This record gives sequence, C-alpha cells and structure tokens, in this order.
Amino acid sequence: MHDTVSAILSESTGPVALLVDFDGTLVEIAASPDAVVVPPDLPERLQSLHSVLDGAFAVVTGRTIDAIDGFLPSQEFAITGGHGAERRILGQRETADPKILEDAAAITSRLTNTLGGEPGILIEPKPTGVAIHYRAAPEKEALARAALTRALGGYNDFHAISGKKVIEARPQWANKGAAIEGLMQVKPFAGRTPVFIGDDVTDEDGFAAADRLGGFGIRIGEGETRARFTLPDIAHLFTYFDALIERERNSSSRTSVNTAQESMVK
Repeated sequence: MHDTVSAILSESTGPVALLVDFDGTLVEIAASPDAVVVPPDLPERLQSLHSVLDGAFAVVTGRTIDAIDGFLPSQEFAITGGHGAERRILGQRETADPKILEDAAAITSRLTNTLGGEPGILIEPKPTGVAIHYRAAPEKEALARAALTRALGGYNDFHAISGKKVIEARPQWANKGAAIEGLMQVKPFAGRTPVFIGDDVTDEDGFAAADRLGGFGIRIGEGETRARFTLPDIAHLFTYFDALIERERNSSSRTSVNTAQESMVK
C-alpha cells in the first residue's frame, strides 16, 4: 500500500487543492452522527495542510457547516456543507435560499410525524435537508425510504440520495461535484489541481468533477468507484497527508534558500 501512497503523491502536482469529505474519510463512521470521535492529531494535521497549500484545503460534506465547526473548532479552512447547499470561504459564509430552508423544515416535520420515536431510526434535521439514519436498525431501510418518499411529495426541488445506512433529502442541484466546481472557480483554489477524497456513493459526483477539472479522486475503502485511486482506510490517508505536508514544506524551504542565495549574489 506504500506504493499506492507514493503514486498518489507523485500525481499530486500542480500545485494541488485538497477537497475532503468528513465522515468515513477524516473520521470513522459512528453509530450516530454526534458520536463521531475526532482523532487527537487531526486538527493540527489539517492546519498544516491548510498552511502548506496556501489555504487551498476544504471540507466538502453532507453535514452542516455548524456541525463541522463543532467537531473541528477554530479552523480556517473552507467548508462546503449540505452537499453544496451552503458554503464558507475565507471566513465569508454564503446564506442559503430562504425557500430551501423553509421547505427543508417542512419535509423534516413530515418525517418526524411519521418516524419520530421509531426504534433504531434517527432523524437528523439540516438547514437545507434532512437525513434518516438506520444504522441501528438496517432491517428498516425500506420503511425509511418509503417515509422519505412520502415526505418529499410536492417538494419537487428536493430529491433523495442514499449513503452508508442513511437516506437523505437534499436540493436537486446540491451535490459534491457542483460544490467542487464552485470552489475551483475562486481563490485560493482557482488554478490548482483538484484532489477530492471521499468514501461513499454521495462522493462519486465529486470524483467525477475532480477528473473533469484535471485532477483526480481518492476513494477510502472498498466498492466500485470513479476515483482514480483507492486507499483501504483513514490511516493510509493520513500517511498521504503527512507525506504531502513534508514535501511542500521541503519545497518551500528550498525556494527560500535559493531566493536568499540569489539575493546574496546580486
């Protein structure tokens, strides 16, 4: 697997922009969304990536911006939440369409009336959508799907998408591919090679977008994928992160030394 990490590092030229999913990619998937455990060294590792990439690091997730801030407080990197329905770049947060917020709340209310209190089912409200988690009761997948289908009746701007033991309602136009394309049009991402990293079906749009934009995807875990590379687990991803950080720091140091030497010659 070291050869795969080396191959990914070799392809990470450009300079690169790193765009990374959260659950199952930066942290292990937990029994419930709020039970996620953040590795102790993750915040420092992400700060280092943000620094060596001159700010071209972003979390691209189905979670909300506020949720990511809760797990990773005081971070400067960009965040695209709700599969692209909300975004914050360089500290500036873009407000979601009020109609989308209103409709998402109504869909959530319908689901709560139908599934609220159902054992093993967790309803996760989001500003721009809602997720039904059935990890604790996988046999209730059909029940969750049917309930969401009914809840979406009349809300044509929304659709359902499946993930790992979760089904989610989100705006039709919101997906990680569109989110990545939007990020790559603005500073500090513009002009860089996009590398998108994810672990789930909802990340496939992101892998495709990275390819279209001249970059590539990395899939964490098994499964059919459009990603160019796969890594077996988060530990191997962190190995790649650390190697990238070291390379970029060494490159910066060499540049600084060469600049100083040229100044002395002059």
